[in-house]
Amino acid sequence: MAEKDAAILEEVSKISIKFLLEEPFYGHFFTGLVKDVSERIDTLAVAYYNNLVRLYINANFWRNQLHSTSYKLGGLKHEILHIVLKHIFRYKDFSNKQVFNIAADLVVNQYIDPDQLIEGAVTLDRFPEMQLKTNESINYYYNELFDFIKQQTEKEEDCDQPGDSDSGSQGTNQSWENLKDYLRPESQYQRQHQFWRWLEELSNAEQEIAEESVNQTLENTLQRIKPKDFGKLPAGLQRYLEAFEQSLIPKVNWRRILRIFAASSQKTYLKNTLRRPSKRYGITPGIKIKRKNKLLIAIDTSGSIQMEELREFFSEVYHIWRQGAEIYIVECDVKIHRQYPYRGTAPKIVAGGGGTSFEAPILFANETYQPDALIYFTDGYAAIPTVKSRCPLMWLVSKGGAAESDLKDFQGRILKMN
Repeated sequence: MAEKDAAILEEVSKISIKFLLEEPFYGHFFTGLVKDVSERIDTLAVAYYNNLVRLYINANFWRNQLHSTSYKLGGLKHEILHIVLKHIFRYKDFSNKQVFNIAADLVVNQYIDPDQLIEGAVTLDRFPEMQLKTNESINYYYNELFDFIKQQTEKEEDCDQPGDSDSGSQGTNQSWENLKDYLRPESQYQRQHQFWRWLEELSNAEQEIAEESVNQTLENTLQRIKPKDFGKLPAGLQRYLEAFEQSLIPKVNWRRILRIFAASSQKTYLKNTLRRPSKRYGITPGIKIKRKNKLLIAIDTSGSIQMEELREFFSEVYHIWRQGAEIYIVECDVKIHRQYPYRGTAPKIVAGGGGTSFEAPILFANETYQPDALIYFTDGYAAIPTVKSRCPLMWLVSKGGAAESDLKDFQGRILKMN
């Protein structure tokens, strides 16, 4: 068994190289996945397990149903797209999982060459009577399928009524027959998504971390591919990826803000450089002194802060960190609950949930940490702090938070996350 598994993984590696050479977007994203040959699934499947996004490969399915390189490419693209389009994370948001599975396949298979799809794959032409539109969202296909099921079920119930002479006289509805086949629990189109339910068992914070992991892989992929390779992707997929790239742009121009707001850095570090040889010793590499902003960031974790606001807060913290700042986080409501250096990853959980007071972080900055600047992420709903900050202070207020005019008497600069 180990030898067979190794042979399949070697094949997968060759496919990965083919992706990199011919379709770099898929190739670069594919390198970020853990590949497991497993009997736990009888097709191909993706899942988030043990803090990693994994691709599961059934040996028999790989050899027998994906019996050509073209089908193997299509099968792997199918699974990659489910991750890229975040279907594994949206699974929990839909009540009818079986219908969602079909809707998800309808979306991704439109981005794959028909010659790379195995016979019986879920495609628009399998539902001729429904006249589904192309390049629509997963919500559109879910709702169309759900309504179609309701209509057809009601028709069948009417035909089953005693004395109904029209029973069986209707022509075959190919869309309905195909959909019923796809919805069977034993259908491979249901089984291949069975691991997506694992995400439902995670806490909200763990799900956030899982999605951030995928975002990071996708961001790295987009940075590596060339514009000409991006232009070869289907138009609908290009639009989705362009929207994703826009979401990565911070709402605040942190490069400019940090240069102006916290320019008086106190901490320095040395960096090697080949461009500036050491004047003292006349050798390369030389060194140059770099300044690093020492920032204290207070995260409002009071009961009025929603999960979406926390997500936005830590997204902005990440962008600040990317600019090279040294960041120390304090989580607080009426008091500081947790404190830690930020290393580029949001915490799994945050502590708080009580009322709101802005005093504690300012006192901590004045008396203990003494940063170059204090940035306070909050919704702004609390009394004006009586403690005055000894360092530059900026309030970053969530989109749903208080208006800037309501905070006009606060010390420091106020920015609304619009």
